[in-house]
Amino acid sequence: MDQPLLAIVGLLLALMLLGSPVIFAIGFAGLAYFFVKPGMTDMLDIYAHKFFTGMDVFIWLSIPLFIIAGEIMSAIGMTERLVNLSRLLVGRLRGGLAYVNVVGSMMFAGVSGSALADISALGPVEIEMMEKDGYDKDFSAALTVSSAIQGPIIPPSIPLIMFSALTNTSVAALFLAGAVPGMMLGLGQMALIFIMARRFGFKANPIANLTLAVALNIVGNAFFAIFMPMIIIGGIISGIFTATEAAAVAVAYALLVGFLAYRNLSLKALWAILDRSARTSASVYLIVGFATIISWVLANERLPNQLGDLVAAYNLQPWMLLLALNIFFLINGLWIGDSVQLLLFAPLFTPILAQMGVDPVHFGVIMVMNVMIGLMTPPYGLALYLGSSISGVSLGRIVRASLPFLCSNLVVLLLVTYVPAISLTLPRLLGFL
Repeated sequence: MDQPLLAIVGLLLALMLLGSPVIFAIGFAGLAYFFVKPGMTDMLDIYAHKFFTGMDVFIWLSIPLFIIAGEIMSAIGMTERLVNLSRLLVGRLRGGLAYVNVVGSMMFAGVSGSALADISALGPVEIEMMEKDGYDKDFSAALTVSSAIQGPIIPPSIPLIMFSALTNTSVAALFLAGAVPGMMLGLGQMALIFIMARRFGFKANPIANLTLAVALNIVGNAFFAIFMPMIIIGGIISGIFTATEAAAVAVAYALLVGFLAYRNLSLKALWAILDRSARTSASVYLIVGFATIISWVLANERLPNQLGDLVAAYNLQPWMLLLALNIFFLINGLWIGDSVQLLLFAPLFTPILAQMGVDPVHFGVIMVMNVMIGLMTPPYGLALYLGSSISGVSLGRIVRASLPFLCSNLVVLLLVTYVPAISLTLPRLLGFL
């Protein structure tokens, strides 16, 4: 590795370890390259050009639109309706509210596509319900954090959209490929709850005085939330609209439900939603722009070629490289956010694995699963911090309580990594591979 590249990578790592905001760390490291590399000071206009063109990609428009759609569906009370539907389905089982937590997150994934949105929207409701039912608050908060990482894997998924844009991979194929692995994460957590329910004496929490009329009313109230992902995924798979257009349809659908069906969305609330969504989207776009510069720096220094030569020199088999990358991503997840990992490493490693025969769609699911698990690994795991803030439980206690669920998620990750059929069968059956 050349000295300029070593200096830039070292600067980036140092800034992040010192606690600098990720946006500034990436932006400053990219800028420093033009002063460290001989002869580059006269080419500073490339910095501005790459920053703008990195954000000027049509599919990136889907990110703020999906954020807005998820915010609207949360604001109009969709979370309570999904929790009630989850109670109807699994509340009567021993450990009922623990199952409700997982199933609720699984269904909310089809609305938000974001783990942090899942925790923010469902977390307060689920943790309060579980605490009132006698569950330990540490366990409730840890389960909420763990179950939320399904959201960005089950479609529609913002991280899978990002991977698609960065690697020119079919977003429809990625959405289909993520469906089964995302649900497997939830099923793994439910298997763990099954064991813990018998060990610790969890109780059931069925809906009181349940009749057919009550059940139909619960299903009817949650219908619009269930129908939303059907529209999005169905439209993309059938070719009616692209992922970006699907995001716009999702916003229009959420507005119609809020204003006409539920009639509980006001213009004042909508303005607050747009304000929050704009702030979130701005931070994402800044990271995208600055990370594009870093990606250009890596390509200019021929790092992808050097890595390819290294793999060939050591005669690494695909399973070896996948194992190494799983460890690499998980370690990075201790201190680097999910979107940053995708932006920096997806364009770097996807071509190398493709040359070794690993399908980019398969690798996309593996990578997104890794960076989502990173959300619940200390000390940087944003999901842990958000869960701590919502529940009032200290970070250390949540980390300890979440370790069993972290282990179950890692088991599912290994299965998805080494059994490609888990992620590739669905897109193959529907003709996207």
